[in-house]
Amino acid sequence: MLDCLMLDVGGTFVKTGSVAGGAFGAPGLFPIRESGTREEILSPMIDYIRSHPAKRIAVSMPGPMDYPTGTSHMKHKFVAIEGISLKAEFEAALPGCEVSFLHDAAAFLLGEAYEGNGLKDGCFAGSMLGTGLGFGMMRGGKLLMRRVLSPALPLWNLPFEGGIAEDYVSGRGIRRRWTEKTGNTDDVKEISILARQGNREAIDLFRETGALFGRMISEHTKGQGVTRFVVGGQIAKSWDLMAPSFAENCAIPALAAAHLDDAALRGAWTFSRLGQDALYDIVSN
Repeated sequence: MLDCLMLDVGGTFVKTGSVAGGAFGAPGLFPIRESGTREEILSPMIDYIRSHPAKRIAVSMPGPMDYPTGTSHMKHKFVAIEGISLKAEFEAALPGCEVSFLHDAAAFLLGEAYEGNGLKDGCFAGSMLGTGLGFGMMRGGKLLMRRVLSPALPLWNLPFEGGIAEDYVSGRGIRRRWTEKTGNTDDVKEISILARQGNREAIDLFRETGALFGRMISEHTKGQGVTRFVVGGQIAKSWDLMAPSFAENCAIPALAAAHLDDAALRGAWTFSRLGQDALYDIVSN
């Protein structure tokens, strides 16, 4: 039996990880349909849990959610399981296991702090760059959290350049601005390939994104005493294309995540072992 089975639930795939004898297994994934029926959403996860028995199940998932019970309150995705306790469903699928849930951005930060870049000491912040724009902060080894158990100081919806931050620095924002520039509908990975091949418009787009991001983080963390900044998510694989212009606009030293593919899984494992009291500092509503 595994020590822990970790699930990082996204809208298209569930990333998976495991710990046995203190060692991490290779991460994997299986598909999920966030717009599917209750059965289409629950069955893949429950089947996977039953086929990988573990003492603990640790789940990283976006909000809004009641994390102690694993009950989704999302209305923009996973609508078919709104109000259903995933904790109860998973415990029924694997009787006797301990099940925990935490916000995916919190899981990313914990994974980097405790299993990655060793940033437990002092104050550091981090962002997940994917479809959206996640943000969180840790001080003295604890996550700064809201009472609803999502990271404090959210960034994604703050006013910026006539819109909100996520309109500019996110997968969605990068694709939108690329289409405005070129008329093309490439995804971020394809745009990054073009940039590495010397395409001037693609290079400029990433430079602009890095500069905008640097301005955001510099302003958002002002007065917080942040000494390091870490970037994760799929778009962080293109961090080298944004890092120089980020540094020109933000004095905080920044680096890509040590565990780009499984930081959230590692954070979920840390949370399952140490718990909320040891890892959370509730600082706002």
